Amino acid sequence: MFEILPNPSLETVLIAGRAVLLIGAFWIFALAFTRWRRADERDSQALRDQLDRAFTEMRTLHETVTVMSARIEAMSERAETDSRRPQLPAAVATAQARGYDLALRMAKNGSAVEDLVSNCGITRHEAELLTRLHAAKSQPEVAAWQARQQQQVAQAPQQQAPAPQITGRKRGSLLSVVS
Repeated sequence: MFEILPNPSLETVLIAGRAVLLIGAFWIFALAFTRWRRADERDSQALRDQLDRAFTEMRTLHETVTVMSARIEAMSERAETDSRRPQLPAAVATAQARGYDLALRMAKNGSAVEDLVSNCGITRHEAELLTRLHAAKSQPEVAAWQARQQQQVAQAPQQQAPAPQITGRKRGSLLSVVS
């Protein structure tokens, strides 16, 4: 078998062994290097994808911030215009509410329209509305009596003296009806 080299020396065998080991080591390093390069390419691609997602999210956030900024500007302008309008003081609003409450109570007690206008600071039309709405509801007896009086006046020709005018209840009385 070793006819070419009939008697190889120990040195030649060791050199050949080193050459085989070096070739094997280079082959293992080459294989490791290609695997490392492929892993690096995968990591780089994953990083690029993540960067693209981050840029997309940043664009979306930028658009959202722009829209919110426009809304805030519109709201601040609205607040400025609202602050420029004269506001009624709370005392005036409370006094007006008290006037309506007083007018409502007076209408329920049968006060005249002129009394409501002069004492409560409401308009004549408001006073008439309050008396129409609340006077008859709170005084069913008076409303029934008024209806009977109106029927009697309509039925009786001018033979009889006119029926007395309906004055309704006076302030502070429980019931004052002219019969």
